[in-house]
Amino acid sequence: MRIALLTLFFIVSVTATARARLGETADQLVLRYGQPLVEKDQKAGGDKIPLAEVTFQKGGFEINVTITDGVSVAEIFKKLNGEPLTVEEVRTLLSANSQGHEWEAPRMVQGQKWWTRDDTATAQLDQDGSWLTIRSKELVSKEAVAKKDVRAPSLEGF
Repeated sequence: MRIALLTLFFIVSVTATARARLGETADQLVLRYGQPLVEKDQKAGGDKIPLAEVTFQKGGFEINVTITDGVSVAEIFKKLNGEPLTVEEVRTLLSANSQGHEWEAPRMVQGQKWWTRDDTATAQLDQDGSWLTIRSKELVSKEAVAKKDVRAPSLEGF
């Protein structure tokens, strides 16, 4: 029993240090994690959505954050040791990124677990459980608009 409690305490303390939150600014992310290891700006001319990607490491996790319009719109969490995320770690990360909304029960899609929040934000756990991606409603809607724009024919410029 004591070992189980110590294990639970360890899991909670480790995941508590690796909880980015959707909607945080770049400054808030730096305060939470320290200086980023990698920064990539993807504001190329042809991109429909200007994005920046920032990678942090903290508490045994690598956290890849996608930023658009100055705020975090997606986070990918994975353990540095390559082990799969535990059920408790996934619950902790989803809870930290609920933003006052509720996550629906997970559904299986092509071997991956998917959650949808009542505001259309999504979370995805890969097949082997090694990474969890959480995407905000803002990113989901921007991607839908960009996809729609690609499909819609245009005579602009004729």
